[in-house]
Amino acid sequence: MYKVVYTVVEVGEPRSIDGGPTHVSGPCKMYKVGDKMTVVGNPGQLVLKETDAVCLAAFSAILPLTSAMTREVTEPWDYMDKIAYYSCPDSERPVVFKVERIEVEQGEYPPPYPNP
Repeated sequence: MYKVVYTVVEVGEPRSIDGGPTHVSGPCKMYKVGDKMTVVGNPGQLVLKETDAVCLAAFSAILPLTSAMTREVTEPWDYMDKIAYYSCPDSERPVVFKVERIEVEQGEYPPPYPNP
């Protein structure tokens, strides 16, 4: 089993993609460099005690990657364990995350709800 830790390494200043004015002012207000989000297991469970902040746009963008990264990599062509950085979808003030895939022991992170 794996957990995936996303650590903010860059919070971009607003920039125009097409040379026109930006629609936002200032950098992302949700994250600062060093903030983390941790997801464990498949299906993913957000580990709140290891998470500093959650932006729904960034979180929804990383969920497909997280699901793939929490599984075993068994094929030589599979690149999931080689992804090192990921960006949120905000094109005008992107936040870049370092991605770490960390093996954890079964039971180290209990399920959010006990088995019936």
